[in-house]
Amino acid sequence: MQSDMSLHSASWSVHCSAVDDISLIEESLLWLAGEEAEFSRERTKSHHGAPQLTLSASITRKKAAKQAFARLGDESLAALQKNGIESLIDDDKTLHLRLDIDDLVRGKISLATGPSRKFGVKGRFKIEVYPGQEPVEIVNQLIADASSQ
Repeated sequence: MQSDMSLHSASWSVHCSAVDDISLIEESLLWLAGEEAEFSRERTKSHHGAPQLTLSASITRKKAAKQAFARLGDESLAALQKNGIESLIDDDKTLHLRLDIDDLVRGKISLATGPSRKFGVKGRFKIEVYPGQEPVEIVNQLIADASSQ
């Protein structure tokens, strides 16, 4: 039985440089975010002034956001729990995580760790929290729901 625990929204973003395979990264991001995501590209400069492109996918419907979360897969969701969800939730009740970009373009979802975190795909999931609820408990229930699908 699935609970009514939910997410308000979700988003993914990745910064690409001139040497990256933009179309491959874009295709991977589209797959990760799902069909309902709104996709955008923004040309900016990196911290050091080099041109870069930021690819973003925003998911605003609750059901689609929950599906995007479940798309992380059992292995990554279990790793989230093992690594400690508490440290990934900010004061605005948003879960922040990063995926390994090299794995993602190979069709594998894995959490970015160590040096790969710097260049990972940034994910943000706005948790639907009501008085008396704890964000960590909601995320744990969303993981349980995703694992039972």
